[in-house]
Amino acid sequence: MNELRLSLAQWPVRRLAVGGAVVAVLLLAVVAASLPLAVSSGVVRDRLERDIGAWAGHTVSLGDAPSLDFWPTPTITLDRVEIRPSTFADGDPILRADSIVANFNLFSAVLGAPSFSEFRLIRPTFNVELYPDGTSNWSSSSGELSRGIAAATARHQAEQAGDPQPETAVIPDSAALGIVTIVDGTLRWIRDPGAEAERLTAINGSLAWTAPTSAARGDITAIFRGEQIQLTGSTTAPLLLLGKHMAPVDIDLSSAPMSFAFAGPASLGADLFASGDLKLESPSVRRALEWSGAEIKPGEALGALELSARLSVELNKAKLDDLIILIDANRGIGVLDAQLREGEPPLIAGTLAFNRLDIASFLRAFTPLPRAGADIASTIDTRFLREIGLDLRLSAQSASFGPVALTNLAAAARVEQGRANFDVGDATAYGGSLIGRVALSEKGIDGGLQVQFSARDTDFGQFFDAVGLKGPLPRGVGSLDIEVASPYPTWATALTDLTGDMSLSLSSGSIPGLDINRFRELAASERFFGLDQLGESTGFAFDSARFEAMIAAGEADLKTAELVGPEQTISLSGVIPYTRSSLAIAGTLRPTPAADGAAPVTGPLAKPVRFFVGGSWPEAVISPVKP
Repeated sequence: MNELRLSLAQWPVRRLAVGGAVVAVLLLAVVAASLPLAVSSGVVRDRLERDIGAWAGHTVSLGDAPSLDFWPTPTITLDRVEIRPSTFADGDPILRADSIVANFNLFSAVLGAPSFSEFRLIRPTFNVELYPDGTSNWSSSSGELSRGIAAATARHQAEQAGDPQPETAVIPDSAALGIVTIVDGTLRWIRDPGAEAERLTAINGSLAWTAPTSAARGDITAIFRGEQIQLTGSTTAPLLLLGKHMAPVDIDLSSAPMSFAFAGPASLGADLFASGDLKLESPSVRRALEWSGAEIKPGEALGALELSARLSVELNKAKLDDLIILIDANRGIGVLDAQLREGEPPLIAGTLAFNRLDIASFLRAFTPLPRAGADIASTIDTRFLREIGLDLRLSAQSASFGPVALTNLAAAARVEQGRANFDVGDATAYGGSLIGRVALSEKGIDGGLQVQFSARDTDFGQFFDAVGLKGPLPRGVGSLDIEVASPYPTWATALTDLTGDMSLSLSSGSIPGLDINRFRELAASERFFGLDQLGESTGFAFDSARFEAMIAAGEADLKTAELVGPEQTISLSGVIPYTRSSLAIAGTLRPTPAADGAAPVTGPLAKPVRFFVGGSWPEAVISPVKP
């Protein structure tokens, strides 16, 4: 009963509390609904114009027809946005946009001092002129951003010197950009007043920098020279970076021609510096160079490239340490240096070591060498000799040049002053060693092509099998020397234009399929016969073989060709028009002169046989010359 009386006594109090709460809610609702009525669009517009100008340090002009929206977030929309450089107010705008949408705080706007948090630029065009001293038309000595940069720089310099922080180095809270979203923007920049401006179009994305000492991050997509790119970047010290001081940077660019990533400290401005981890990938370096606008003509076959390294950039130099590089399936490690030289082509120098190296594809990566011998007749563009300098030291545990297999390769590739050289200092092949050089020049009395090749203690049977040469060729261990050249100052030559010398010397060996007894029988009974009629014998064994030829006008002129066997000797002379694979050779089969104290050859083998070799290789036709 007492509890009932207490409850009845409290009922008026509860009813009063509930009623008060309802009234309070209704009052808040009324106030909230009436707040927009207290917001002046002109005040918000003027404050936005003033805040942007105060931040950038430039003259800002916004449209006179603001549009306010309060749901779900209070925003103001203004058209005809322009920012003009403070140093030349009558010049072209450094920023022009169709409109700007800014979020603002409703209560601060009611009090007449609206604050803004996020911005959206609709179809903006950014115009940037870069000057040699590292400044631009966006640079300003006034503005909250400029003061923030100066204060951050002073604090950083004091910290580096171990001095106390300057009391005047106060970073304004409004030095940060805020959050800016770009919709269908364009960036136009120019370095040389006489050059055509570059453009980045269809820019969409956001830039976020909410506090002066916090990290800044950008994430955009755009189109550059017809290719879609995605660019993300961040720094934990944006004020120092804008002040051209060292700051941590993380950049990632992705596109179809190439992908690029860098992480490490860097500085902007005239004294560019960077040091960090670099990753670069391109499915076609030719396409990437053409897309980037580099005035370098790469090799015709230059394809995929992947590299990772520790990058150091200073002024006009760059160094790649701890380099891992993959060039058209040739994987190597080493160190590379790149240098931009005044009045000279850029220079790339360094050392690369490969497990396996395809020499032909590697050379085509830097020089437009022909893919096959038949392509030599086409004109070669030698502009690359003037567009790049190259000085590389190469090594490989195993290597190949076409079908030729090499091991323990030590080589060098050099392009400089209108000449290109590829030198093989040492290599092992087919049981022997070899050295060689391919040189290309575009001018002067030494212009044209020069090829030098020397092999020692090489098994030429294995070599002929590797390169696919067929027919009754001399097989054995010996030496080969080749030197050919083109007489023209540019490599616009055919095989018929090559001149030079070749010599081949073999120790004991054999010519498979050449049965000397059967040869004598057919020579005595037939007017002509083919090599396939000589049977399947073990062949003609010789103690030594020596060949010397002059190469000119598409022909090899045999000056010396002699195979000396224990009992028989074959001597050859004539010409081989190698461009047509034809033969015109006269030969003699005669007894080998007896050594001192040995009995001379007698019987049927003592009679010399003269013959002519015609047809085409390897389907040669032999015609005996009758007495």
